[in-house]
Parts: sequence; structure tokens; C-alpha cells
Amino acid sequence: MTERINELRELFFNGDHKKYRVEDMSLSILNDETEKLPFCVRKALSFKLMLEKMPIFLQGGELIVGGKTVYKLPEYVTQYEKEIGNQNFETKGYNNAFDITFNLGQDDRGFGLADSSIPAYGRILSIGLPGLVADVKARLCSTDDRSKSDYYNSVIISCKAAIGLIHRYESLLRDAASDSPDNRATELEIMANNLCVLTTDAPQTYWQAVQLMYFIHFLIWAEGGYLIPLGRLDQILYPYYADDKKSETLTDDFALEIMESFFLKLNYEIDRTHGENGKFESDTGQSVTIGGVRPEDGSDASNELTYMVLEAKCDMRMTDPKVHLRVHKDTPGEIWKKAAYLNSLGMGFPTYENDDAIIPAFMTHDCYTLEDARDYSASGCWEMIIQGKSLNRNLGMVDCLRALEWALNNGQYFLGIPGEETAVGLIDGKYGLSTGRVEWFDTFDKLFNAFKVQIKHGIDMVSSYCNRSQLTPAPFYSAFMDDCIEKGKDISDGGCRYYETDFQLASLTNAADSLCAIKKLCYDDKEYTLCELVDILKSNWEGNELLRQRILNEFPKFGNDDDEVDFIAKEIVDFYTREVTKHRNSFGGPYRARISSALGYVVFSQNLGASADGRVARGFTADNLSPHLGADREGPTSVINSCGKLNYKNLAGGAVLDMKFHPSSLKTDEGREKFSALIKAYFEKGGEQVQINVTDNATLLDAKAHPENYRDLMVRVWGFSTYFISLPEKYQDHIIARTTFST
Repeated sequence: MTERINELRELFFNGDHKKYRVEDMSLSILNDETEKLPFCVRKALSFKLMLEKMPIFLQGGELIVGGKTVYKLPEYVTQYEKEIGNQNFETKGYNNAFDITFNLGQDDRGFGLADSSIPAYGRILSIGLPGLVADVKARLCSTDDRSKSDYYNSVIISCKAAIGLIHRYESLLRDAASDSPDNRATELEIMANNLCVLTTDAPQTYWQAVQLMYFIHFLIWAEGGYLIPLGRLDQILYPYYADDKKSETLTDDFALEIMESFFLKLNYEIDRTHGENGKFESDTGQSVTIGGVRPEDGSDASNELTYMVLEAKCDMRMTDPKVHLRVHKDTPGEIWKKAAYLNSLGMGFPTYENDDAIIPAFMTHDCYTLEDARDYSASGCWEMIIQGKSLNRNLGMVDCLRALEWALNNGQYFLGIPGEETAVGLIDGKYGLSTGRVEWFDTFDKLFNAFKVQIKHGIDMVSSYCNRSQLTPAPFYSAFMDDCIEKGKDISDGGCRYYETDFQLASLTNAADSLCAIKKLCYDDKEYTLCELVDILKSNWEGNELLRQRILNEFPKFGNDDDEVDFIAKEIVDFYTREVTKHRNSFGGPYRARISSALGYVVFSQNLGASADGRVARGFTADNLSPHLGADREGPTSVINSCGKLNYKNLAGGAVLDMKFHPSSLKTDEGREKFSALIKAYFEKGGEQVQINVTDNATLLDAKAHPENYRDLMVRVWGFSTYFISLPEKYQDHIIARTTFST
């Protein structure tokens, strides 16, 4: 890390960038004339006014300029539209009973904001903003379709506004150059000239390409986008890097410094995210994907920038961007070594994505071409989507333990209905279906079938609800999706090539462990009737602690390579994927199955009573695909053996395995080689995704007690890394409770 980058890093941790923020400029574009304009055009005019008025800034030493400083668009939604609203849309449908994690923001009508989709950066860098505007103007002149004309006008207004902001920054840089020492003045003039090029042409150099990429990125956020990833960064920027290297106008050291300056900028918004109680710091979705295969022929795509991204993350010890490394059977050994070293630093990077499993999973859906599937990239957390071509909506979740609880309680919660005083959509006071009284389940198969019925019910209800939600237009965001311009349609109106909705499956391993325990206690060994066991669960194990401890310590648990419980988990996954993939979203696109829990392992567990795996009422559940906390007693090889028995073929949305290693395990070259070998072995078994924590509990406990000493201690949470001291205590406790392995 250069001295310049280190100084900018210190400015960030001191919060210097926050002084430029304005929450709301209290502006409006509405008047008697503009209120008659189409909604998308009004939004574009609002965006234009924001960019004309928003504060701009320059920090000493910056190589990449810009940044979001305003947090509310000027008023553009009419009072009439606010009053009508979207009556079919709520951000937390059914009061969380169906665990719907809808859009993370809304316009004033209640329409969701677009999120998680990756702009077609490769295309826009090749033509530049002026080239895009010229193309759209030509299309506008050649159409007589009113809806297309409205859309094209909104894109032109938005993109010209972005060019205007770049002009403002060019002037700022030239003014700063006149007041700076010679070396910095020269640098500022070059930066101003870079911006001048971007106002008239496409980027010609690596530096210009990175600068334009950042402008587009933060302006999509300014328009209202959420969880915006950056795609296959090493592939997008490589042509510019290679040309500059060939012409000997760029050194690797300076290329790294530009990249690190870019990465620093991405951290400026980590405190302005979403989540429980308003935010989870660093859950921004700002991920980059590197490595993988080439779309055209499937050969290895790694290049010098693949290594450079890993090097930048080793240097900086900052949360953003998150790094996803695509690997496959031909990934070079040196990349594995560099990635393992980055993991050893304990920041939760990179997440590993297995091309050899993920690309075939894409191809089980008949909408994708093989070339597009090979060009997938990680989205906000772990979602795999096609950059520039997919609108991915991560809307639904089914919680396995909740489905089992409903099966054991005839469609009702053990703890009562969450939010009962305001609950909507209830049938006879229940959220689940009436699948029968427990005394009717005289065989395990009957109980298992009731459980499956509750899973199906959740999928059906959530998909129906999701399909009634609506998106608000996003003309600037849409301009950078490959097919929107060609179709003349906004991202909210079917302009993208692919519209996929991802379903999450939570607490899988808890449910498998619980069903296995029920089978043994009530059906195989007949120690208890099912009624007796349900009464024990409803009483939260009161007077039955010995039984609970026996279940916890002696019964089969997923993650220990035990076929009895592992095949129950497999059957759950097979049923779940079949049901999810039967559905289509409102755009006619697929519902894709995924095994992941997001924040559900803490939040949604609070509504659940005790479960037969030994868990107490309101206790944490397992995160993502991982075994339950402390249940994996036979080491990491047994974990991957258990996970390797699942069928990933129909999990195009992904399946995320979290693992936690002690730092001593990855301290040496030999330890890191064993670590990489473990991941390779899992991927050879068909596994799709692995994310890693490398930390020891002594450090985490001390950080809880003395947070002032651990400013940049990072951990992997669910689909993002963040500073440990910024997490709510219950999430800190969950990370501490996860099993720590040695290689």
C-alpha cells in the first residue's frame, strides 16, 4: 500500500468523507406542466436536478473522484400517485410469516427499487456515455412507439445529466490544480483531462475506464439502486490495462494504486445500507468477481488483473468490494495460493465459486445460453447472475424449521403468531396449512409428507406474493443493461434478457437433524410418542434437559458424514428444488432454488419454538448450508462429505457453505495448501460455493470487550464481510459459536 492510499484509508476511518453529505436538498421538479409528464421522464428530470445541485468534493491524493453526497431525489412523485400507491406491495409480507426479503427500498408509491443487477460495464466502457446518448437519440428518432419514446427520453436526460456532473468534476480538478504543488498539479491536470475525454468519447486508458466505471456505479446508487455489484472486474478492465502496458504508459505499481483508490471509494457508503434496525454496515452488495472461464470457449480466463484484485484486497483491510473467485478444474495453482493467502488474513475474502457445478446448474433452466452461463458473476451476496443481462430479485425464503413446526402443530407456531395484532392473510388464525394432528402421524413417512406439504405451501404463498410486487422505473440503471435500449423498455418493464427470482432455503440442517431425532425417538426406538415429544418442545425442554443433552451429543447430525441424517437433508433439498422450479415470476422468468439463510438464522429464529435437534426456543439456527452450531464434531472433511451428498444440479441460485478456521491453520504454506485441497475436494463432489472465516474466538471475545482496539477486524457474516465491532451482539455471538476447524 502506498503512502497516498494509506492516508486516504485513514481519512475514511476518521469519517472525513461524511462531511460532504446532504440528506435532502428539499428540491422538487413538480409543477403544473411536469406533473403531466410520464413517470420515467419525471424521475429522469429529478435525477438531473440532483446532479446539477449535489455537492462535489476532492480529497487530497485521490486518483478516482466522485461520490454520492445526496440521499433523496428531488420530489417527482405526485400526491395522487402517493395516495393510490401499490396496494399489493409490502416490504415485509405477511408480517414475516413467510420470511419475504423484498426490495430494500421503495419509491413514494411503494414500488420497489431495482437492485442486485450488474450493469453491462464492458459494453458501456467500449462506447462511453456520449456514444450511448447518440445511440439512444437515433433510436428515438426512428420510433413512433410512445412508450419507447418516453423511455428513450428518460435515458437521454439521465445520461446527459451524468455527463454534466463529470464536467463539474473536471472544473473542480482544474481549479484544484492551479492551487497545488507541481507534482500534484500535473496529476490533477491528467485527471481533469481524463474526465474531459469521458464527456466526449469512450475511455481510452485503464485510468479513464476505472474512473467511468466508478461514476456509473455511484450514480446508479444515487438514482435509488441497491446492492449494486461490479461484475467480472478482471475481464472488464483487462483490455485497457493490456493496451496501456503494451504502449508502456502504465506500470503495474500505478495500476494497483488506481485500483486501490477505486476500492477505497466503494467503502464510502458502507454505513448507508439496510437490514435489521435500519442497517448492517457493509452489506452493500458491492462485489467483484474474478477468475473463471471465458464465455466463448470455456477456457481459463484469469489474467494479471485477477492477481491484482487479490493483491489489492491483501493490502487494504477494508470491507468493500467483496471478492468472489471463480475456480474450475484448470484454475492456475498460483491463483489458489494467492487466494488462500488472502483468506489467511481473516477478512472473509474471497468467496469461492465453482464453475464446474454452477454453469451446469444454469443450464438446467432452458432460458440461458451456454455462453451467457459461462459469463455469470456474483451479485449482492452470493446470487449468480449474468452481468448486463439479468434482473435478479432475491425475494423469497422458506424456513425448514418453521415448516416442521407447522407440521407438528397443525399449521400453527409453537410460540403464537408473530405480529398477531396486525397480521394479514390469516386462514383460521394460522399461517401454515392444517396438515393433521400429530397423533395421526403413525409413521415417519406421514410426518415427513406433512412437512413437505408445509414447504410447498410456503413456496406457493411466497411466489404468489412476490409476483404481485412491482418495480419503479430506473432510466439511468436501465441504460446500462444490454437489452433495455434495444427493446426500448425500462428494467422495470421487461427490458432485460433474463428475469430470475431466487428462493432461499433456511435452517436446512436443523430440520434434517430434527427429523432424524424424531425418527429415532418416536418411530425406530419408540421411546416417546410424537405427542409426548411435541409437548416437550412446546415446554422448551423444561424438565427434560437430560434428553436435550443426549440429542445434542449422541444423535446423528448433519456435517459428520452420517448417511442417516445426510440423506434426509438430501430428500428435503430434492423436494424443495422441484417445487421452486415449477414457478414462474411475473416476467415469465424462472424461480431459482438456493440454499442460504441471509439474516434469517438470527431474525427469523426468534419466532420459532424449541426443535427436536436440541435447539431451545428462539435459539439461533444454522447459517446457510452449514451444519448447526457445534454439531459438526468430526472435522472439515466430514462436513464436505455430508454436503457432497446433496444434489446441486437444480440449485442455480447457489448453495453457500460457511466454514471457520483457526488462523494457525493457514499460517504456513503447507496449511494453506491443505486448505485449498479441502475446497477443491468439496468442489469435485459437486459443491457450489464456500465462504470462509479465519479467526479465533479469543480475538473475537476481546474485540467485544475492547472494540476500540479492533477498528479493522473483519468477519464474514452471511453474504458479506464487515467490521466485527459494528455488528449487533447477537450476530457477533453467532460467529463466535460457529465451529472452528484446523486444516
